[in-house]
Amino acid sequence: MSKSSKLCRKTSCPRSNIFCNLIDKIVKRPSLQFLGQWGYHCYEPRIYRTLAKILRKGNPDFVELLLKKTKDYVQDRSCNLALIWRTFTPVYCPSPLSGITPLLYVAQTRQSNILKILLQYGILEREKNPINIVITILLYPSRVRIMIDHELVDIQEDAKTCLVLCSRVLSAISIREIETQLSLGRRPIISNWLDYIPPTRYKDPCELLHLCRITIRAQLLTNNMLPNGIFSLLIPVRLQNYLHLES
Repeated sequence: MSKSSKLCRKTSCPRSNIFCNLIDKIVKRPSLQFLGQWGYHCYEPRIYRTLAKILRKGNPDFVELLLKKTKDYVQDRSCNLALIWRTFTPVYCPSPLSGITPLLYVAQTRQSNILKILLQYGILEREKNPINIVITILLYPSRVRIMIDHELVDIQEDAKTCLVLCSRVLSAISIREIETQLSLGRRPIISNWLDYIPPTRYKDPCELLHLCRITIRAQLLTNNMLPNGIFSLLIPVRLQNYLHLES
C-alpha cells in the first residue's frame, strides 16, 4: 500500500488511529503525567512527533479530536496533557531550543481550517498577547507551505481568512503594532491586509453584537465550556453559530 493510501485510511477513520489510542491511554491513567523526566521511550516524545506530523499535513479532524480528548486539561498550562500549550519542534526548524506552540505554528502556516477549530475552542482568547498571532499571520515569511492533496494551498487566501477569523474573536487589533513592524522593513503577505480587519477593531466603536459574543464566550471559557456549551444555550441556532465563530 502506498504512503498516500495509508494516510487516506488514517484520515478517514481518526477514532481508530494509534495516536488517538495513545492519548486515551494517558487520559485514562493520569498517573502517567507524573513520571518526572520523560525519557525518549516514554509517551511524550511519541505524542509530540505525531502532533508535528498532524499539523504539517493540515488535518483538522485529528486536531479537533485531540482538543476534545484533552480540553479538560487546557486550563492548567503546567499539565502534561494540556497538549495545545506544549511546544514542539516543526520539521523546518529542528533546533530543540526553538519549539513553538500549535497555535503559533498554525499561524505561521496560515492553516485557516485548523485555526478556526483552535479559535472555536477558545485558544486565542487564552493567549496573553493575541496580537502576536495576528502579526505572525500577516508578516511571517511564506517559505512554510502546506500540501493538501499534493497541491500547495494558496497561502495568501488562507492568510485573509485567518485575519477574518481573528477579528471574530478579538474586540481590538492594534494597527499601531503592525505598522511598527512594517516600519522595520517587514513585508506583509497580503498588500491590502487592512481590508480584512474591520474598522470596528481599530478605530470605530466595536459592535454591540460582537461585544455580547465576546462576553458570552468569555463566561463559557471560564467554565471550560467552549465550544460545546454554546449549543446548550436556549437561543436560536443562528445565534449559536455566531457564537461558534461561523459568521
